[in-house]
Amino acid sequence: MRVVVCAGGTGGHLFPACALFNDLQKNGHDVCMITDKRGEVFCKDINRKIVFETVRFSYKRLPWIIVSFAIVFFRLLKIWRRKRPNVIVSFGGISTFVPVIVAKLLGTKVVLYEQNSVMGKANLWLSKIADLKLSSFDLGKDWIQIQAPVRKEFRRKTPYECDRKIKILIIGGSQGAISFSEIMPNVFSQLKEKEKQEIEIVQQVSYGDIDKLSSAYDELHVEHTLLKFIDNVADFMNDSQLAICRSGASTLAELSALGCPAILIPFPKASQNHQFFNAMYYQKKGGAWVFEEKDGIDKAIAEKIQSLLHNRELLKNASSHMMNGSLENDRIRFLNLIEQI
Repeated sequence: MRVVVCAGGTGGHLFPACALFNDLQKNGHDVCMITDKRGEVFCKDINRKIVFETVRFSYKRLPWIIVSFAIVFFRLLKIWRRKRPNVIVSFGGISTFVPVIVAKLLGTKVVLYEQNSVMGKANLWLSKIADLKLSSFDLGKDWIQIQAPVRKEFRRKTPYECDRKIKILIIGGSQGAISFSEIMPNVFSQLKEKEKQEIEIVQQVSYGDIDKLSSAYDELHVEHTLLKFIDNVADFMNDSQLAICRSGASTLAELSALGCPAILIPFPKASQNHQFFNAMYYQKKGGAWVFEEKDGIDKAIAEKIQSLLHNRELLKNASSHMMNGSLENDRIRFLNLIEQI
């Protein structure tokens, strides 16, 4: 079977797309990836890919966007007539719009995947022409709920233990690093000295002053490791007893794959506040605690960490509720649905 996997240029779109790409290839299918320049960095290991210029939607740039789409359209039309893919699987993002339209015009089956609790614009527009619609959350109607594919490094799991020091992984990326660097020292400053000795922090500081943050933690006498970029995030996540992070869909899927409980701080400017609704799903499930980024957040998180330190069973229970026990079954079912269509 010839399959095209396409995704917008963010990690949230690309990570599950790359996981599916590898699964399809492992099953013997002929697979190609389509993304934009932003997304190219997330799929360096994929050799069969088509990369287009990044398009960011705005009404002021509408004439340029139309021209860009037209160029992509005719380029893809030529490729499609030669390669004749059987199925296209789209993970959302504006750069998936033209590939899906071209695919539909030439008779290719269209599969959409929505990983957020609120449907993105591209998937909303394209849902009327899709042959199969899959989603991480219950979107109702004719959407089939199934967990997003995760990369193979997130499929291994060591037993969850929290009897010793609690290692706290703090990851924010571009949408959290700076504000987390401001919030977290205030959080840990409210812990008692004995409580500080019970924790170890690993924090990604992609943006902001890493030396200033390190000095703040030194003054608090909190053991810490600060990194500009965490390449092997699966290893750190697997080795942590608690994560503090945003609530993008791919991050939540990875936490769920490893059963790592989390304090979730939704990105307040996320489109249609989808990160908040993503996070609430996992809080209701019992695997996470949600805190909105507003005044008093540092005190609220500090109190939660104190309660977890004094009652480790809360962490153990959250780990079991966060764990996605159907991960392997969902992965096989995902492939089967694509092959059946």
